[in-house]
Amino acid sequence: MKNLFNLKGLCVFIGLALSLISCEAEDSEIMASNVSGTDATASITPADLEGEWILSKMNADTLVDLNNDNVGHKNILLETDCFDTMGVVFNPNGDMVTTNSKLDFKAGANNDEFKCLSGRTDTGTWRVENQNNEERLVLTMTINGNEYTHSRVLERTENTFAFEVSKMESEQYYGNPDGTDAEDVTILSLEYTRVN
Repeated sequence: MKNLFNLKGLCVFIGLALSLISCEAEDSEIMASNVSGTDATASITPADLEGEWILSKMNADTLVDLNNDNVGHKNILLETDCFDTMGVVFNPNGDMVTTNSKLDFKAGANNDEFKCLSGRTDTGTWRVENQNNEERLVLTMTINGNEYTHSRVLERTENTFAFEVSKMESEQYYGNPDGTDAEDVTILSLEYTRVN
């Protein structure tokens, strides 16, 4: 397996992913992604999500080896500590704050060094909606002066929620992976665990 750590031009920006996605300027429509719910009949209420959450899993649909130890994992968090500070706070008044990180594989003078960029925060609003008989988390955020709205069908348990990010959205995190083994990653699944 090719080592993603050594791939030139691979940029992984995993904003909460709840910034949920630091969007390209031309992305003005609501983007939706689905995750099969483990309890599809239960309604999600705002009270279910209010509070602080940390990123607990970031699963790719193929193995990755970011730490160059020749052992690949689907859970990217087992490959780097870059995302240890990622999380989101959903306030009862509908406001939210996310903390995000970015893996940059084009750092350094020759664009071939690895660098972790962490600590970026974004703010916005959140709400829970029923769309097409699906409970969704709808986020509206202002990033670099542009407003973006994202809608996610959630998989949730009492202490976790998860959603998927499609290949199109994933490319916003790590750039266009064509020509690398990362081009086989079509879905990232992000799971958050309740802190309080």
